[in-house]
Amino acid sequence: MMHLLVFLMVLAAFLALAAGMKRHQRDLLGRTLPFGQTRVVRSAGWLLLAAGWVLDTVLLGPAVGTLAILGEASISAWLSIAIINRQSARAGR
Repeated sequence: MMHLLVFLMVLAAFLALAAGMKRHQRDLLGRTLPFGQTRVVRSAGWLLLAAGWVLDTVLLGPAVGTLAILGEASISAWLSIAIINRQSARAGR
């Protein structure tokens, strides 16, 4: 159950980091964000990644927690790319 929580946190982090990039904002949000909101979204993405790593290392120990977050991040990154590509295809880009 804990891995699912961290996986969802890291997935949200990668989507937030993607939403912090101008080229992905139209695909994910349907519009571009002002600079201030882009900065907040990007910061939230980094904070979620850090929180996921901290949660894994506290519950599993530093060595296993770091390995677990790397695996969860790999799967989350792949899934976030799939989501962005699907949204882009729907928009006809």
